[in-house]
Amino acid sequence: MEIPHSSIKIFPQYEDVFYDDIENHRKYFLPLCSINLNFFSKEKDQWLHFVSVKEIYDGRIGENTTAFHTDYTKCDMLGFDIIDGKYKFDAQWEYFTVSTEILPENYHLEYTDEEIQFNFNDAMYQLKKSYYKKFGQLYDRDFYRPGLTVEGIRKLERLLKLSAEDIHKDGPSDYLAETIDKKINGVIDEINVKNLPLDECEYSGQNLTDKPFQADGSLFSYIACMEGYNFQENAADQIYLFYNDDLEKAVICLEYT
Repeated sequence: MEIPHSSIKIFPQYEDVFYDDIENHRKYFLPLCSINLNFFSKEKDQWLHFVSVKEIYDGRIGENTTAFHTDYTKCDMLGFDIIDGKYKFDAQWEYFTVSTEILPENYHLEYTDEEIQFNFNDAMYQLKKSYYKKFGQLYDRDFYRPGLTVEGIRKLERLLKLSAEDIHKDGPSDYLAETIDKKINGVIDEINVKNLPLDECEYSGQNLTDKPFQADGSLFSYIACMEGYNFQENAADQIYLFYNDDLEKAVICLEYT
């Protein structure tokens, strides 16, 4: 299967994914890929977006902020209202626990491991986005760098010095090249074009912490899933996208295996 180029955007811009409050959406989220449902049905002109979060490090997203959960934003589950084809996070920003931006002039200050990894995830995303924009494909090389195995702020400092041209010189990874080649448009692992129940799909979400259900107990429509590690340092093994047309709601679920 191949999605028409007009119906998919890889590494989309924040302004094309989020409806408003771009500053806060930019602070916490990473836009990975947008797909238009018109390749499912010509009558359906609806953009949906895969997003991840910068906060992934240790434990479940939102496990310490249950007071700010909603019906569709819980542990490792992120709900969005869809307005004009764009997302609006349906919970308060206090759902997240890390937001510190580490600037070069402040490297001498003390930071938690979570804050450093938050910034490292963002920096790795920006580097891989730059690579995709430059070379037209996801990064599929061997990123082994002993200099990045150090602990603390130096790890982030060294990563930020790398460019797309630098990592293009890395040795090839047959494994990454093969797995990316098998993906739909080189990015998506599965698209549920037959609208099958989730448990009948190849990626059945067996390890999902939670899933989005309607008030009547029925599950949102499962749209597609993709791997998280092609975009950031710490990531979900699989990122599931669910959608409910009646509620005008999209939900992202993060799965770890």
